[in-house]
Amino acid sequence: MRSPALPIAFLSASLILAAPLCGQTPAVATSQVAVRQQRVDLLRDEIKQTDARIETRLNTIIDTLKSISDSKDSRTKVARMKEETGKRLGKTITYYNQKRATLREQLRTPTLKLTDDDTRKLIAAFDAKIEKRTQQILDLQRSMPSHQDYERYKVVGGGWYGTEYQRNADYDQNRRMTDLGNQQRKAIVQQLDASIARLDRQNRDLKSQLAATRDPARMKSLNDDIAKTDALIAERRNQRVETLTSSGSATHPVALKQAMDMDKALQAAAVDLSRDFTTLFQRYNTFLYELSALRAAQSVAPQQTASL
Repeated sequence: MRSPALPIAFLSASLILAAPLCGQTPAVATSQVAVRQQRVDLLRDEIKQTDARIETRLNTIIDTLKSISDSKDSRTKVARMKEETGKRLGKTITYYNQKRATLREQLRTPTLKLTDDDTRKLIAAFDAKIEKRTQQILDLQRSMPSHQDYERYKVVGGGWYGTEYQRNADYDQNRRMTDLGNQQRKAIVQQLDASIARLDRQNRDLKSQLAATRDPARMKSLNDDIAKTDALIAERRNQRVETLTSSGSATHPVALKQAMDMDKALQAAAVDLSRDFTTLFQRYNTFLYELSALRAAQSVAPQQTASL
């Protein structure tokens, strides 16, 4: 269900608030700040509602996929659903990283009237999302079956003519699954390597900024960012090792019909999630500009006290 649009009163107020606050009486300026604060609060609430809906659906999808595996009947249907879901999660990480990079640039060369605290809280929110999506991708990979030793042929009979052999279906299925699992593992390791390289570049940039400043507050902020980045690099390296060494987690196999039904439901859910994701970032972009306008208004209004 779609969230309600901004109230008409707020939309009408935007025409009034578009005028600069300079030259207005303190009472009028304070009143306009209050209205802008309401707009920011409303957008924040709508963003939280949309985000909660996305997270609930994603958690359900990931938990379901983690618990199942392919049978000889479904062959690689479930594995490919996991692979496709992992790719979609990877795309959201790319998008989060782009938004995060834009915010980091705001700290260096501001174009919006955000406070450093505003910007850092938003960056922290994207960091949390990136970590969660990364963990979900790794959880899907861990749920892939590990290699098992099956004989390629099994004895099915025999007689005076000798032993009769038949191709072992368990061997073929495990080979299909491990081949696909190895491909997915390789792709995830490449993503982790790219993340480590990006974080290394970020760390070098932060250290260059640190060497160029003498402002104590700025130095503390940069040192904090460097420590966080170091921790993320260590975490990515641990995740890389775990990806290369982890064995399959406990799952139950599903038949082809069930796998096909799940795939159909997954495709429908992906469409809904894509729509919600677009809505989320439309509201996020509006929120940024409204928050910037609020901070600008507070800078000229008396006794500004609001915070993000």
